[in-house]
Amino acid sequence: MSGFKNIEDFFSVFCGYGRVYFSELFQASLVNLDCLQEEETVMLLSKQELDYFQRFHHAKRRREWLGGRIAAKLALLNQSDAEKLRQHSQHLTVLPNEYGKPIVIGPAGERNMLLSISHSGGYAVALTTQGKSCGIDLQKISGKLPLLTDYFASTNELDLLDKWPDIGDHETRLTMLWAMKEAVKKSALSDVPTSFSAIELTKIIFNKKYLKFDCIVMNSNVQSVAIYIFYPYIMTLTGGSIASSQFH
Repeated sequence: MSGFKNIEDFFSVFCGYGRVYFSELFQASLVNLDCLQEEETVMLLSKQELDYFQRFHHAKRRREWLGGRIAAKLALLNQSDAEKLRQHSQHLTVLPNEYGKPIVIGPAGERNMLLSISHSGGYAVALTTQGKSCGIDLQKISGKLPLLTDYFASTNELDLLDKWPDIGDHETRLTMLWAMKEAVKKSALSDVPTSFSAIELTKIIFNKKYLKFDCIVMNSNVQSVAIYIFYPYIMTLTGGSIASSQFH
């Protein structure tokens, strides 16, 4: 359902630390965690980030957190040149607030750049927009989700997904729904203690490139989410006009 067979093909601009996608509405970035060299990439962290990083001791968690920071800086600095990224990166700090939402401190923060980060499997991704809340989620397709539907899916949502067998098998469709709700929660509900039940899938639209899911948030606002399939990953993007602009 995506025009790209591999997730790295979507992020078309390569730099020394990852790959970047640029558009008029947003910037997104991808870091391959398997290629991350900790000794080199920690040099891109600000002092505040480096202090925060020291709390992680498990190798997998260190790699995921570090990859998320690098992805964030790639997107925020709008920089495909690795040397320029190194020059500016330490002056930019990305740390979570009390709700876990990544907050930008530094020149990009002064430009009111808002940010979302995700990681799954071997990748970390980031999405940034100016002045409008955004959300990105990356999920490796999981066979465990059918056991969790009571937690994140309503009967109406499951019935709607079942009407679209061509978009993927059962596990793929459930992963789309999960990733959609994760992206919307980051975008619209990051500071609200609520569950996935506050987000209800209501409509599915698709073309040969990707899917668009529409949902109702907190029984009031309609939000659209772009759904990309890069087997074995699902990536979702939302915020402002992002989904609509990608669909046309």
